[in-house]
Amino acid sequence: MDGNLGNKRARSRSERGAAAVEFALVMLPVVVLLFGLVQYGLYFWAMQGGSDIARSAARLSSVGKPATCSDFQAAVGDDIKSLSGTTVAIQRSYDKQSASAVQVGDTVRVTVKFKSINLHFPFVPFIQDGMVTSTAESRVDFVPSQPEACS
Repeated sequence: MDGNLGNKRARSRSERGAAAVEFALVMLPVVVLLFGLVQYGLYFWAMQGGSDIARSAARLSSVGKPATCSDFQAAVGDDIKSLSGTTVAIQRSYDKQSASAVQVGDTVRVTVKFKSINLHFPFVPFIQDGMVTSTAESRVDFVPSQPEACS
């Protein structure tokens, strides 16, 4: 009987710390998955916000606000700063029906491009290096003064 007791003690001593090792092995993929969910959630949030900002800027441009390129880029850039701290590229162009100035019925196209927030977590790949590009179009409804195209 004494021999069996010795085997149990030896076995229990040899398995000491196994739960900690198993916990570490399970937690690594769980943590990577968790940070991946947060990273991709931030990216899709930035995509949604970028498309909303592009649509809003196209609607404003369709009624001639703001007419100057610098005012337009400043207004749109302020909206994007909440989604990303990086430099943004904002373009506004007009598809004119005639070679003359912008008229009612033309199309305005607004494109915003910026980088999403990147957590730089290892083992989590990132879509297009976090670059968000969104384009929106709108019909020009009102032309109080000739707007500038921005590139």
